[in-house]
Amino acid sequence: MKCRTALAGIAVSLALLFPSAARPEFSAVDPSEEIRRLEQLLARAIVERDTQMVQRIEAEGYVHTDSDGKVSRREDFLSAYQSGANPIRSLKFEDLQVDVYGDAAVVRGKLTMQPAEKGAVPRVARYTRFYVRLPIGWQAVGGHSSLLKPGN
Repeated sequence: MKCRTALAGIAVSLALLFPSAARPEFSAVDPSEEIRRLEQLLARAIVERDTQMVQRIEAEGYVHTDSDGKVSRREDFLSAYQSGANPIRSLKFEDLQVDVYGDAAVVRGKLTMQPAEKGAVPRVARYTRFYVRLPIGWQAVGGHSSLLKPGN
């Protein structure tokens, strides 16, 4: 009986020290691979204007700051996708590095975006996106991008 009580105490202590270990639904997939998968799904959702997928990946309070200092919120992106403004032919997230810190993660990479307008110049930038593991799964909560100068 004492052994069983001691084991229960250890289990509770471990759950408090390592909260994600107490949630088996998150332990089946490597978090860094899950973030990489979400980034690829987000790129496809943006090109296809799949607002439901964008809402699944970006948290309600998602905020992005671009290299000009312009702050955009998830609602701004969703409105633009729904209106058809600024169509995007392709979007690639590459050279991804994902660092996981418990229930938070940072992904850094390079993005290449080709507008759908004929003759439009591709946008190439380095970006950082921040994810948090919420009860529904990993969601992006913020990001920043900086344009790359030619040759970088």
